[in-house]
Formats: sequence, C-alpha cells, structure tokens
Amino acid sequence: MHHAKTEFSIPQHQPSLHLAAVLAAFWLVLSPWSLRAAETNQVSAMDIFSVGMANICFRNVNRNDAVAAYRVFLESAGHRFGNIYRADPVIYDDTPTFEADIHRKPMNVAVISSWQFLTMDIHAQMKPFFSIVENGRAGRKYLLLTRRDSGLTNLPTLRGKDLIELEFVSQVVGKVWLDTVLLAEKLGAPEKFFSNIEVAAKPTATVLPVFFGKKSVCVVDEGSFDLMKELNPQVGQMLQVVASSDTLADVVVCLREEHWSSAKFKADTITALKELDQDPAGRQICTLFKIDRMVPFEDAQLDTLRKLRTKYAALQIKDAATNQPAPMLSQLEKNDLPAPGQSRQTRKNER
Repeated sequence: MHHAKTEFSIPQHQPSLHLAAVLAAFWLVLSPWSLRAAETNQVSAMDIFSVGMANICFRNVNRNDAVAAYRVFLESAGHRFGNIYRADPVIYDDTPTFEADIHRKPMNVAVISSWQFLTMDIHAQMKPFFSIVENGRAGRKYLLLTRRDSGLTNLPTLRGKDLIELEFVSQVVGKVWLDTVLLAEKLGAPEKFFSNIEVAAKPTATVLPVFFGKKSVCVVDEGSFDLMKELNPQVGQMLQVVASSDTLADVVVCLREEHWSSAKFKADTITALKELDQDPAGRQICTLFKIDRMVPFEDAQLDTLRKLRTKYAALQIKDAATNQPAPMLSQLEKNDLPAPGQSRQTRKNER
C-alpha cells in the first residue's frame, strides 16, 4: 500500500509545538534574569545546567537552529547580570540512549513523553514535577472523523477507505490508540484495513480534505479540531466523531533528585516553572507556543495511558482476516520517537 505525506496549501492555524513549548519555557525561566531578584540563586562560575529532551521537542522546527538560538540568548542574558552559566541541551533520538544517559550523568531536567516515562527505569534518578496544559487540557484526546453525509458512521464502514492523519498522531501514542481501536473489533492493522494512509503536517491539511470530500476519514487530536471549529463553525457541523480516545498524557517534565548546585536553585526552578503563566516573560512564551501553563504532575494523569498499553498488549495476536501480527509492545518501546515524517514507514511527499 502506498503511503505519502500530504501538504495542503490552505491558510491555517499553526499547530502547537507542544514539546518545543516545554523546552522554550523551561530555558526561559531558568535563566538567572527571569527569576525575581530576591529569589534568584547565584549559580557558581562555569556551572553547567544539563537538559535532556526527546527529539520530537523540535517537531516542525530545525532543532540545531533552535538549540543555538536559545543557548546564545540565555548565556548572554546571564552574562548581563554577572552570572556565568552554560546550558547544555542534549536531544535524544531513541529511548534506550536517553535512559542510559539519565543513569550515567547528572542530568538536571528531562523533558520526556509520557509513553517514554512509563517504559524507562529512571524513577530513582528523576521525579516528574509538571505536565503541560494546552487548550485547557493536560493531555491529548484523539479523534477519528468523517463527514456526516458520507454514511461512514462506524468503524466497519471505513474498510477500504482512504485515511489522512496528522503527523504527530501517527507517532507512538496515536498509532497505538488507532491500532487498538481496530484490533478490538477484529478489523486488522490500519495498514491493511485502509486502502491508503497519508500523513499531513498540519491540522488544516488533515481535516479540510475530509471536510471537502476529497478524503474519507482523518485522525487528529481534539485540541486541533476544536481550534478549526472556532475558525470555521461549518467544520464542526459537517464532520462527526466515529471514535475517540480517552485523554492521554502527553509530556512530563522531570527534575533530577540530586546533583543540583544548591537546594535553593532547585526550589527556585520549581517555583519559576509553576508560575510560568504569571510572569510577564513566561506569558510571552505561553502566547508564542500556544500553551496555557504548567501544572503539578499527578500520577493519576498516567492512568489512561497505562490502560491503553495494557489493552494493546492483550490484543497482540494475529488478525483473523489478514494473518498480520500486531506489532509487539516491546518492539514499539525500542524506539518510540520516530523522526518526523517517518512514522508508519511513510515517505515524505515534497510537493
């Protein structure tokens, strides 16, 4: 089956760079000038602040340019106030290397996908402190959409139809949800069930082809769909939800238990992140990257993701219609951070 990546040249609302927002907000508030003067911790000369991030932090952003820009910005800001401070961001393309480095070196902070966090044995080193709220939600809900007048009202009616999915949805959590929905009804893997799967980089390029009747079905997150309905209420009137996920945790921001230059520096970091949306500079970051705020992490936020993982593992049997085995959960966990555009073995269409 041919997979292609689709780009629609339609004016649209830019998608949120969810993990990039975490990174930008984190680096901003940790620079010495961003904290209130009375609470700012004086970082010792040549201190290094080590940050580990999943590679999807830079979805739709050139990560080398982003890292260089933020490093120059923060270090120059620190020098203006007489602090010698070197940020050392490291981007990880696979989970095993990320996990090994958390064990091997004193990483202060790790920005981790919730799926990664559940697969890693890092709980002695890292403690989750924050989740990210976007569009009023601490997590993402995935939707399968069709036109109301298409007659495609349930999952079996979608067999042989063409699917278009938002790029990040085709990565691990969204992929596992869609696989689970189909396998639960004995419909087989998406690659066999649908006649064609295309991947679009932007919400409008995902939803509008279904809205205009050029594609049969699409998969997006609820936040993106809600934004499109705000921009054009007819989108909500014309499209219907055939299947939806629970709200699934997206990102956790973890702080290392030890290896801080002082207890006050760690405490100030926690306070600054907690008050991100109350600080003028922090509000600029929230506005720029379309996030609401950071909220304290609660373990219960991961319950729906744990439930999905358990259900998917139970459905890892050969599909009766295709004899196509479901991908093993352990196989997905070996590298759950595919490069953008490479999910589901898709190839980019550069048109």
